Amino acid sequence: MPQLALNTFDALLFSGDNGGGDQFAFVRTPERDDIFVWEHEDDSRRWVARDLRDYLGRSPADGGDDWYR
Repeated sequence: MPQLALNTFDALLFSGDNGGGDQFAFVRTPERDDIFVWEHEDDSRRWVARDLRDYLGRSPADGGDDWYR
């Protein structure tokens, strides 16, 4: 899975959260379709979906607040 090697939020466009503090974001720079999660406990950024369609298909299918782990 692709990793996001950025130490800044400038490249991210946040679009939602899991209700527990972790936030989901699109990558603005460099422009790409992937969606990452920022995990607030350890400040990590991790790939969760290849695009919006993939994200919407995964999140309700798995259910729960931590479906992406």
